[in-house]
Amino acid sequence: MLFGWLPADPAETPTVLASMAAALRVTSGQRPTMWTLGHLGIGLLALRGVAMEDESCDPARSADGMYLWMSGEAFDWPSQGGIRSATESRSLAFRRRLLDALRSRGPEAIRDLDGEYQIALWNPPARTLLLLNDRFAALPLYVGASAHGTAFGGGVRGVLMGPGIAADPDVEAIQEAVSFGGYRLGTRTNVRSVRMIPPASAVSISPDAMTAKRYWTWSELRDGDGTDSEALLEDVRSAWTGAIRKRLDGSHSPGLTLSGGLDSRAILAEATRQGRVMTALTYGVPQADDVKIAGRVARAASARWKLHSLYTGGWFERRTSHILETDGLMDLVDLMHTEALDVMPESFDIYLSGYIGDVVSGATYLRISSPEQLLASMPYYGGRLGFSYERALDIARGLIAATPGAPRFAPYEQKLPQAISRISAAARPYATVRRPFVDYAFFEAAQRVPAAWRDRHEWHEQWLVSTYPELFDTIPNQRTGVPPGASWLQWHVTRAARFGWRRALQAAQAVGAPVTVPVRTYHPDERFWSMPAERAMIEQTVLRPESLSCDVFGRGRVRATLQDFFERGEAPVQVIGALYVFERYHQAVGTFLADAGRQIRTYAC
Repeated sequence: MLFGWLPADPAETPTVLASMAAALRVTSGQRPTMWTLGHLGIGLLALRGVAMEDESCDPARSADGMYLWMSGEAFDWPSQGGIRSATESRSLAFRRRLLDALRSRGPEAIRDLDGEYQIALWNPPARTLLLLNDRFAALPLYVGASAHGTAFGGGVRGVLMGPGIAADPDVEAIQEAVSFGGYRLGTRTNVRSVRMIPPASAVSISPDAMTAKRYWTWSELRDGDGTDSEALLEDVRSAWTGAIRKRLDGSHSPGLTLSGGLDSRAILAEATRQGRVMTALTYGVPQADDVKIAGRVARAASARWKLHSLYTGGWFERRTSHILETDGLMDLVDLMHTEALDVMPESFDIYLSGYIGDVVSGATYLRISSPEQLLASMPYYGGRLGFSYERALDIARGLIAATPGAPRFAPYEQKLPQAISRISAAARPYATVRRPFVDYAFFEAAQRVPAAWRDRHEWHEQWLVSTYPELFDTIPNQRTGVPPGASWLQWHVTRAARFGWRRALQAAQAVGAPVTVPVRTYHPDERFWSMPAERAMIEQTVLRPESLSCDVFGRGRVRATLQDFFERGEAPVQVIGALYVFERYHQAVGTFLADAGRQIRTYAC
């Protein structure tokens, strides 16, 4: 990730940069390198062991003195003659090529630069810094300012090391989280002074001003204009093959996290077709249907399968330990994804992430055309602590108005960078993460599928079953319990049978029979969070005397919400998880930042 400081007084810049690096660094495998160039201080935090075409970490430099840095990778650039490989995109030669294109055409030059990246372009004579990110904001980028200067970086905690940038809570963050699925929306973070840069943005920072504009918008997509189903299916197949091929580049031991769903299975299927032996890491409770199906898929693909059991000794502390390094932006539910991070480096060097597959090519979010439909999709919780429906509907209207494209793209703009990108971002200090479902060519081909074809998951499942029958024809989807493409009747019969079988086993277990009751979900949080020690920690944190949540909502309402969850199973688990993380984050962030400031070290390229 990139980070930097554009100060009013450059004298303190080296110290600020070193403190930012200390705050941002998560693992010993991350290598910080920093430069001070007049009024700009900038750093790059890179993962050791990533294949490079050369050993240089230097910025590209033009003849008139401009500098360019890039973090992340690119996979294709059709308008500029393409890219040989992801490895090429990490070379100094590519950065020079990118600098030339930006100087010639401005931000428009990267409209079709397919990748997951952050770019910084420094113009010393104008004392102006240009920050750019990719279409999906895959690598989160944050910015904050004070009278002392402007800080930016790939983590909120790094930005907060900028002098004068305060960590004061944004109480609307917790109000949004308990209302909408456990997370914030749009550009919001947990602190008032720091905001996330939206997707496909060009942010210009100078000593006097900060402005932002879009270099690409969702409205540029050919939305649902396909007419020939077979031809479009072939286009999607070809684009998917290319997406996986490009994202396997440079990998010696590729892998993925494998669930019992369809999206990660689609990655495994194509990677196996391309002759790669994959490592499939599944995490969950061993008796879960999801875990069992994942194991079956891995065996069918001859993949190396690893099971990481959740909720083992110290699991709650492990989740809690990742709160500050994820900036308090993942609730306690999503922090389950961090429980397996430590085993990733020994499992694979390239991690192909399957998140948002059904959103891209299936029916999820497809029918959003109004604020009411967007609100239902977020989802809207309401309840004791949530916004009223009327207030939530006003927020949904604002989100649609702020989205440069059709209403169905509002989740891509306002929700997914908060809800999904955080999960893969948490893994980036441990492994190189690549997300084939946001490959630009594949994404654009999938958007051409008309809504009538995509509805009820029919087209998505047709693509998978017809292309990879060995992994989809007979192995169930965890969500339904039947293979993709099964009939409506088969799904309902299977659903009733699964329910009846569980009830029978529960009855047998109740009278002492030595049976194990399978569970649908791989992370039954409600059960494990209600254990005495975990419940006590959640309640003590959320109801602490200095509780921000109690100040916002009222102690009585917060206490009642906790009782609803622990004693009656009524409050959504994401609400409890959001309250706990918000309180724990603000309880500890001051000490964390002070410790980072004491760990300053100097690095040189």
